Amino acid sequence: MSPRDDLHLDPEVIALRALGERPGTPDENAVADRHLAACGRCRSGLDELAAVTRTARRTENDGPIVEPPAHVWDSITRELGVVAEAAPVFSLDSRRSRRQRLLSVAAAACAGALLGGVAVYAATSTQSRTSPTTVVAAASLEPLTGSTARGSVQVVSTSSGPKVAVDVSGLAKPDGFYEVWLLDPKGTKLIALGVLDGTDKGEFIMPPGVSMTDFPVVDVSLEPSDGDPNHSHNSLVRGTLKA
Repeated sequence: MSPRDDLHLDPEVIALRALGERPGTPDENAVADRHLAACGRCRSGLDELAAVTRTARRTENDGPIVEPPAHVWDSITRELGVVAEAAPVFSLDSRRSRRQRLLSVAAAACAGALLGGVAVYAATSTQSRTSPTTVVAAASLEPLTGSTARGSVQVVSTSSGPKVAVDVSGLAKPDGFYEVWLLDPKGTKLIALGVLDGTDKGEFIMPPGVSMTDFPVVDVSLEPSDGDPNHSHNSLVRGTLKA
């Protein structure tokens, strides 16, 4: 099935790309390249699986992989409080090709990430019920010249540090992607926070050591998918955080 810019990539495509392959036709690969440039979720998944495959390659000659007992999956699902119809099964036949072994490692990593996500969701859901969030700063995001979009931003205190929550409405479907930045009061220094998702929303951890006093301005820009990490100078909305 051909990928589309507005859909997440198939997990198998991400796993194969983590192995250094480019499955699909040239047109499909071009669409996937554009999606990875715009989608933080898929790009993060690819980076994580690429790290797994690099580790697998480094340890390939360390001996056979030992399959965990079936009760390990039972313990995980019981701890998370979820019902699993069947545990993922990955063949460990030593006669498999190198590519098959690495793809199985990537698939196992996907399964682990899924269970990890369930654990995080359960933990954060419980925390949200027991510990109300504290908004430490907020701002309205006002349209700049040529833009009709508007939005809001809140900085919320969490156990892992401040989190910046951005919500923008009125953005057109981008020819590229929308990126969130922190600027200093003069607009001469800036820090990239991340990319808005398909709903024009995003939550980002405030980088360690960054102060809202030094970088109080939140900016959302339209960025082309050209691989250039610098600001495009095409800002659409902007606001100054106030405690």
